[in-house]
Amino acid sequence: MTQEKLRDTIWITRISRVKAERRLLDKNSFIQGINIYYSCITIIFSICSLLEVFKANDILSIITVFMTISLLITILYLNSLKYEDIARCYRDNYTDLYKLELELGHDISSERLASIEKEYCELLAASCNHITYDYYCTIHEANDDFKKDKWKSIRHKYWFGYIWRLLVKVFTVLFPVGLCVLLLW
Repeated sequence: MTQEKLRDTIWITRISRVKAERRLLDKNSFIQGINIYYSCITIIFSICSLLEVFKANDILSIITVFMTISLLITILYLNSLKYEDIARCYRDNYTDLYKLELELGHDISSERLASIEKEYCELLAASCNHITYDYYCTIHEANDDFKKDKWKSIRHKYWFGYIWRLLVKVFTVLFPVGLCVLLLW
């Protein structure tokens, strides 16, 4: 592999890992916020059930119990995924990748180039891989010269991933509101 090709490959991997770290930290923040939001909604539903605010009070009591149990299981499960720890591993990995990338910015011998290529492979093996969507985000935000050939083949996948993630978040936030409207009818 040529020095320029290896540098580009390391850059793509490094930026994809940066995107992966950001995605996981954002996901962790969203999950924590949703946990608080759903806990508050569950408390409101419980109080409304006690005060018999809704017409379908018996159904609301059952829904509240179901929400409480589901919320507990969901919080335990999502906290066990340890998104912050995985994000930290990505940060360590892309920092090491950046050191290799900087070294490739100078004239180096063919032996050192082979050594850097080997170090790159070791860094890949030392960290879990980012998801394809992180790569799509990297290409989406790359400069025009870099992305001109790659963007055409992945732009639909990028936008599908973006819209899908947005819809899941919107549904997650609006679901309790829809449930409340349904119970008021």
